[in-house]
This record gives sequence, structure tokens and C-alpha cells, in this order.
Amino acid sequence: MCDAHAASHLDERSGPCEALLTSGAMNARAAAVPRTLWARARRTANRSILQRIELLGADGSTAPLEHKPVLVIGAPRSGSTLLYQLLIQRFDVTYLGNRHCAFFGAPSLVERFGGRTASPPIDYGSRHGLTSGAWGPSECGPFWYRFFRKSPQFVPLAEARPEDLVRLRAAFRALGNAGRRPLVFKNLLCALRLEPIAAALPEARFVVIRRDPFEHARSILVARMRANGEARSWWSAEPPGWEELRELGPPDQVLGQIEAIHSTIDDAREELGPERFYDVTYERLIEDAPATLTAISEHARAEGITLEPRGEVPAAFPRTAAGELPQELEEALVVSMSARH
Repeated sequence: MCDAHAASHLDERSGPCEALLTSGAMNARAAAVPRTLWARARRTANRSILQRIELLGADGSTAPLEHKPVLVIGAPRSGSTLLYQLLIQRFDVTYLGNRHCAFFGAPSLVERFGGRTASPPIDYGSRHGLTSGAWGPSECGPFWYRFFRKSPQFVPLAEARPEDLVRLRAAFRALGNAGRRPLVFKNLLCALRLEPIAAALPEARFVVIRRDPFEHARSILVARMRANGEARSWWSAEPPGWEELRELGPPDQVLGQIEAIHSTIDDAREELGPERFYDVTYERLIEDAPATLTAISEHARAEGITLEPRGEVPAAFPRTAAGELPQELEEALVVSMSARH
């Protein structure tokens, strides 16, 4: 019998074993070619053809949006994905799913020809914001990069291109009209683009999620270990001043990252008006999800956004540990937290 395990112990492959392994490798490479070509063709279509089709008859004017957006914002590892999943499960809203994101150049077309009648999966699992299934909710970074630069991630209004904001409004209107329901989005980098988003979408309202600072920072450190294999390398959102923060030790980096993101949100809140923001905590969300969602719905209604019910959600979620950290890193985080009080 010739298998990969047996072959790994041969110094020189020969005969049928060589033929089988070589053939298998060639078949795998051959199968990958169509997938690679399809992915490349889809990216090209998204960035050129689909965008033009979506915006061809779209309206980026200041005329009021019939279907208003709600955006979930916060720092990474704050529970924002769970909140996003619960919102789309509880309320009848239009959102960007994984299938929409596959065609990020024209998600309104996906919504019009399938998304409107699709139901979000009853699944509250995710990995670093990624969900499974065609209709699992997506942050869909490529959609937002149609309108905002990739770096620096912080975009004040003065540095956003007016024509991009017109296109953003047109894309929101097209998606809202396709879904015929309020819009709910979650993309954490939007916390760093609040001024231009609010200028393009004065109808938008923002749900800010926060978390216990120690558990929050610890969760980011665990995510860094999983993503990078170590804790020092920067991970996720880059708020103003992040270049200086990354010169610090990992615990102070992540605590500073969380603080800088929420400072940016609070600055925007002061500039745009507190009525456009609603705060929730991760702890309250997992303790009583229905009550938290009802409170969000009531705030949205007061701001002219009616979130009609779609389905039921779990009453509560267990409080789970983010994962293990090396003991010295755990102790360093305790010291950094103590220094801030």
C-alpha cells in the first residue's frame, strides 16, 4: 500500500508509489488552477464591472434614505460579532453576509436576487469576526475599501474624498432599496471613520459595545498569540497613535489600543451628537440578550429606525475564558492594569 505516511519514510520514491504521489500532487495543483482563476476573475469583476453596474442607477444625493442604517462599532474582541449575530437574528434587517461579500462590488444585487428571502443561520460561533455559511454575517472589509483607504486606517472627514462619500451613500441606498428593511452593519474599522461615515450618512446611528477592560485586553492578547504565535506583533485595528503604542510591551499595547479606539469614538460622539450613539456592554449582552436587544430597538425607534422582530434569541450565553496566556504575560497584564488605576 502506498500512502503519504509510508512515502514520508522513503528516501527515494520509486515505482507505483512515485507515480501515485506525483499524480496526486499534479491533480491537486490542477484542481487549484480553476479556483485561483475564478477568485482572480471575481476580484476583477467586483472592482470594475459590478461596482459600475450597482452605481449606474444609484442615487448618492442628499435625498433622505428610506431604509436607515445601524452600525455596530467598538474595539476588537469586544463581543461585537455576537452582537451583530443577535441583531440580525432578532430583527428583520438587511445586512452584509458572506455571499454579499463574495460580490462586494454590488451587494445590492445579491440582496435583490436572493438575500431578501434568505434567513441568517442560527449560529453564534465565529473566529476573529469570521462566520460560516453563505448568509453568515460578514464585516466585509472589501466593501468598505471601495470608499476608504486601507492605510492609515483612521480617516478624518478632511481626508475622505467627497466623491467616495457620494458613492458610499449611493451604495447604502441601493442596498436598502433592495432589501426594503433597515440596514445593520458591523465593521470595527468604521470606528476610525466615523466623521466621514456620519457626513455621508446623517441617518446612521451607532451601537457602541464595550467590555470589562481586563478581560478585553486579555482576549486581544490571546488573539495575538493565536494569530501571530506571539503577543508583541500588532493585531487588528490601528487607531491614532498606534505607532507609538507598538513600542510598548504587549499588555500596554492592547490596553492603549482599546483606550485609543474608544477615545476616537467619544470624540466623534461629542462632534456628531450623543443621540446618534447607544452604548451596550458585553457583560450585559451575554447576561440578558433579549433585554439588551430590546433596549437597542427602543433607542433606534426614538431615532426614527423601526426594527421589526424576525426571530427569538437565547436568553443568555455562558461566560467563557478567552484562552490561556503564558504566566509571565498574564502577570504583566495585571501590573499594567494596576498602573492605570
